Amino acid sequence: MKNYNRPLRWKARLSTSCKSTLSRLAHFCLLLAISAGLLSSCASRYFSPLPAPAETLNIKNLGDLPHNELWQGFVFNGEKVGFAHLKIVPMPELNQYQILSEAYLRIRFMGMDKHISMKSDDKVRPDLTMVSFHYEQKMDEKPFTLHGATTDNTLTIRQKSGDAEKSAEIPLTGPLYPTSGINLYPVLKGMKVGSRYRYLVYDPQTQSMAEVNQSVIAFEESKKLSLEPAFKIETHMHGHSTSSWITMRGETIFELAMGGVVITYREDEKSAKRFLAEASMNKKDLIFDFGLVKTATPITCPRKATFLEVSAEGLSGELPPLQGPNQEVSETIINGTPVTTFRLRGAMPPEKDAGEEPLTMGDHQRYLAATYHIESEHPEIKKTAHEVVRGALTSSEKVTRLVNWISSEITHEAVDSFSAVEVLHTREGECQAHAMLYAAMARAAGIPTKLVGGLMYMEGMGFLYHSWAESYSGRWIAVDPTFKQVGVDATHIKLIEGHDWTSLLPIAKVVGKVKITTIHYSCGQ
Repeated sequence: MKNYNRPLRWKARLSTSCKSTLSRLAHFCLLLAISAGLLSSCASRYFSPLPAPAETLNIKNLGDLPHNELWQGFVFNGEKVGFAHLKIVPMPELNQYQILSEAYLRIRFMGMDKHISMKSDDKVRPDLTMVSFHYEQKMDEKPFTLHGATTDNTLTIRQKSGDAEKSAEIPLTGPLYPTSGINLYPVLKGMKVGSRYRYLVYDPQTQSMAEVNQSVIAFEESKKLSLEPAFKIETHMHGHSTSSWITMRGETIFELAMGGVVITYREDEKSAKRFLAEASMNKKDLIFDFGLVKTATPITCPRKATFLEVSAEGLSGELPPLQGPNQEVSETIINGTPVTTFRLRGAMPPEKDAGEEPLTMGDHQRYLAATYHIESEHPEIKKTAHEVVRGALTSSEKVTRLVNWISSEITHEAVDSFSAVEVLHTREGECQAHAMLYAAMARAAGIPTKLVGGLMYMEGMGFLYHSWAESYSGRWIAVDPTFKQVGVDATHIKLIEGHDWTSLLPIAKVVGKVKITTIHYSCGQ
């Protein structure tokens, strides 16, 4: 009899033909490196369809589950990078359940060892609806905590990161569920092929409400992977999709996420914890290498580039082409392959405000509004912004002052940042930290500003995923606070934009897929 419950030994089996990466890194510059892979295209070779069970699952609440604990491993490019553990504990005195989940990740990024731990303690009712949650995350010992509770159709949240604290209240119009219960929800609903579900969760990693859409699309097995018959569930959230295989016992045994790059698999506790001892042996810069887009023709003057024309594969159908400012985009088919051509011009700083592009009232309000991560109404943000722009006569002059201040005051460090206020306090962060703080201060100064995500060329390496901003002063002008640019150089390829950093998350769908050919570039003085 085949033993379906043994841990999956699959580094030797799959690493030569399929790639994977870790999931659930919380913030943009790390998230940029997590996407698009190969297993999604070869999954059909490993899974075979089976007739769907005639009976539906008879698991109506968490107390009916035949198991209460699950260990899983993460693998990226043939290397194990972490593990996760979930445990369900009954609380009979309250008629509730405690879902305890934890994940540990260790990976080299930009030449540095990144240690990431995430823990959540979710209190739920037997039907999985949320009562409260407590979430903790550490990246290289930098703590971030989030606590929330539902009362009277309101979710109350308290957040702390470093010495920055804030709270918020979110009105609820229906049931709310924890992200730890996403793979449990279809189990409690009967998990019948053809069923569809839609519900809301609060995602502590993005500090936002998110709609989850799930479909039970097949009943399959994989003899090659020693996986027992299971339902295949497609889950869509934050613009990304996940494929999960869940058994008749309600146990998740295999999972592909973010375009097939993320692979999680069931294993035992001993194998999971062995990773902690072995991780120090992993010296590959996996995420950095995966996100880097190399070109055959190097660009020798990236920060002074005044014109760039490139063709790119891997974007069509994933992200809509964005025009301007100083960016022209066209799409065509070459030998059956969709190709996107970008023509970019480096922008000069505006000498004065222009009135060439009227801004709609909706965009004016949207790009001035405070968000959970871009707290333009916070007293410290407003005070600092007003001090920096004091005496400036035009929006263009304000933009220049803000970019110069952030470039000189915020140190570029590979540390996680959760909000503009936190960056203002710590005075350090990656590209998204510079962009978030700039957007908050610009909005506080009355300048409509959006966040931008895309690719930027780094000399000697290639194109890297990067975040910058655009501000409106009669027309949209691209600015890069990380590199002190008001009017960015021509190697900034815009792929996505939005009012908050969560709007940029869909860019992860193309990381690892993009190929770029340099057609022509010009250098300025």
